[in-house]
Amino acid sequence: MIHVIDMDCDYFLIHFSDEEDYSHALLEGPWMIAGHYLIVQRWRPFFLKSEHHVRKIAVWVRIPNLPIELYNYRFLWRIGSAIGHMLKIDRNTSIHSRGRFARICVEIDLAKKLVPRISVLGSELNIE
Repeated sequence: MIHVIDMDCDYFLIHFSDEEDYSHALLEGPWMIAGHYLIVQRWRPFFLKSEHHVRKIAVWVRIPNLPIELYNYRFLWRIGSAIGHMLKIDRNTSIHSRGRFARICVEIDLAKKLVPRISVLGSELNIE
C-alpha cells in the first residue's frame, strides 16, 4: 500500500508500506507518466520545496562493448563508484543474459561533471 501527499510545485511525498515496493520505485526506473519523466529520490529531512533544486538523481547507465568476463559484481561496482554513488546492478547484466552492454544504476551529482567514458584493458569505452 502507498500513501501519496501532494506537496505543491510538482513535488509528491510517497509513503510505501512495503520496503520491496520502495526499492522498486527508487531503483527500477526510469518512470514516465503521460510522456513526462519522473525523478524519484530518497526523502531528505526538512525538505523545503521553495529552496530545493534537483542535485542528485538515480540513473541507469549502459556500458556497451564491455567484455562479458567483466560482468561481475566487483568490477561493475568499481565502475559505478567511479561514475557516482553505485546503487544496483541490472539483473540481466548480473546473470549474463545480455552481452551487448552492461547496465548499472548510479546516483549522480548533477553539480559535478559527468563521466563520459572509462578505460578498460587499454580501451576507452563510452558510458551511455
